[in-house]
Amino acid sequence: MPYINIGEIQLYYEEYGIDNKKTMVYFHGGPGESCLTYTHQAKLFGEKFHIISFDQYGVLRSDAIPDNTPFGVYDHVNLIEKMRIALNVKSWTPIGHSYGGMLACLYAYMYPDSVDGVIYDCPMWSAKSTAKTIAETQLPYYEAHDFKNEIGVCKEILFNNISSKNAFEKATNLKLTNELRKYCHVIDNAEYEQYIRNNIPDINVPQNYWYKFLHFQKMLFANGDFYNNYMVYLSQIKKPSLLMVGEYDMTCGKEQQDWFCEHSENGLFFILKNSAHMSWMQVPKKYSSLIVEFMENI
Repeated sequence: MPYINIGEIQLYYEEYGIDNKKTMVYFHGGPGESCLTYTHQAKLFGEKFHIISFDQYGVLRSDAIPDNTPFGVYDHVNLIEKMRIALNVKSWTPIGHSYGGMLACLYAYMYPDSVDGVIYDCPMWSAKSTAKTIAETQLPYYEAHDFKNEIGVCKEILFNNISSKNAFEKATNLKLTNELRKYCHVIDNAEYEQYIRNNIPDINVPQNYWYKFLHFQKMLFANGDFYNNYMVYLSQIKKPSLLMVGEYDMTCGKEQQDWFCEHSENGLFFILKNSAHMSWMQVPKKYSSLIVEFMENI
């Protein structure tokens, strides 16, 4: 496995299309998902661009975050910049999926000279806004099925002045039945696992690595900056930006979409029909064509 050392931290990374001129770097979501599910897509993009994809610090094949070591969003962004320097990449285009979109936004804001452009794939720039989108999307289902507790939680998120942390925790703990998953167009677990089997053969990861994400999430959420509103930085990012959102995505809802369209100085926005949060699995051709066109024009 390829690793790079950033000080005392060891990060797992994958690299494709090394001889190509333009570089993309993939920031995975989750939080804590790893870059594993993007390996197939990274290989395809590697035919045209230089691609770097990595497990974030504390996730899967990268080093675990030690106990009692504060490590939040800003810390991850600073570590990513150190990784760019260590890899001897002059500049690159981050592509951030979900929580990775939060990292991509903050990274482009903090290190504008290190980016050529930035791609947001169903990003989460505001935990509270995402919580509201989840509640708004799922509330009609709960009302139709008389799920009283869930109705109350959704209305509390939508209509009460609760904290970002409280709203996000409540939203992500809502009951998600199989029927509700279909109602919300959430990708089926069996379909997800089949994609992995078909496109990422020979997964050789020790069993105990799979549970690192639990500690990663604990440390990230405890830090507190995960719950900041990062939408405010979009207006200060001057490099070309591409926002792609699945038609049924519950992470980047209308509030965040509208904010991008109004405040992104050099931004393009596309809705990906017939997909939800994992468009590269659900509509791979359209997903890839948008990214290729964007990269070829920056």
